[in-house]
Amino acid sequence: MGLFNASYFLHAANILLLVAYSVRDILWLRLFAVAASLISLPYFVLQPEPLWEPIIWSGVFAAINSFQSWRLFVERRPVKLTPEEEEIRRLVFPDLPSRKVLQILSIGAWTTLEIGERMLERGKSVEAISVIVRGKVRVARDDRVFGELVAGHIVGSALLLSGVAADVDAVVVEPVRCVRWEVEPLDRYLAANPETRIVLQEYLARDLAGKLSTAAKL
Repeated sequence: MGLFNASYFLHAANILLLVAYSVRDILWLRLFAVAASLISLPYFVLQPEPLWEPIIWSGVFAAINSFQSWRLFVERRPVKLTPEEEEIRRLVFPDLPSRKVLQILSIGAWTTLEIGERMLERGKSVEAISVIVRGKVRVARDDRVFGELVAGHIVGSALLLSGVAADVDAVVVEPVRCVRWEVEPLDRYLAANPETRIVLQEYLARDLAGKLSTAAKL
């Protein structure tokens, strides 16, 4: 028998598995598992008769863990926000990581509205909320003006929470750039992402409190 023993590969693979089970980071666990599967292959190949079942299963485990490692790596890559996305993060989601901000923006739609367009119409129910990034919206009923909404304000939040139809008109008086979320997709996303839900609920509460304070002064 030569000095080299094929069982060394198996011992090395098991040592790597021990290391994998001792790390706390799931990405490193999967990478060590891939290495363990690959290092064990020569042991099964160098037997008098190659052990095809362990060879195949080791290859399968290596492929699965490699794919999951790639997904984790992609998810952890730094995210670059556009100036508009950075602005909406500053206004509404300052405590959320960039990737979470992109996720919630992906279920909404960026919208540009011109002067005279209505974001709320008296007598109609609210099916979406919008966060103004730029521009100005006047809230009025008939000839009475209740206030103006600017960057950072949410259009439709109070009516959405109460479930009643709008009793005012929200009319664009300066070109508006905003993000608009339909209620149902937003609810589904927030149910699956409690961290984002808490941040948005806190912002809705501050926004509503600010509007009530402004209305009380009129």
